Amino acid sequence: MSKPMQTPGGGKGPMMDRPSLLGPGTIQAVTLVLVAGLVFLNVQSYRDVAEIRKGLGDRLQQIETRMTQISAKLDQRAPAPRPSGPDPNRVYTVKYDGAPSKGPATAPVTIAEFSDFQ
Repeated sequence: MSKPMQTPGGGKGPMMDRPSLLGPGTIQAVTLVLVAGLVFLNVQSYRDVAEIRKGLGDRLQQIETRMTQISAKLDQRAPAPRPSGPDPNRVYTVKYDGAPSKGPATAPVTIAEFSDFQ
């Protein structure tokens, strides 16, 4: 009869020898194949990333070259003429006869305001 052994539940029971489905050599071989597969996948991923990185570097170089060309063209252009507006040193005559107003008509200063409600 077999010797009693301690079971996970804490009780004692008969010791059973179970035959292993896989021998130690088979387990080692399967582990080695799986590790080799993982290494192969990592190498492939590294190559893919390196190829993508090279493509991005080339594209970035193209963009930088194009930006330099555009910048040179912008530097060569003549500056846009400043929009001319009213001369701040000139006194303008504004006709305000019949327009709504506040204050005496004989005031020394007249301020004309224009509004466009759109």
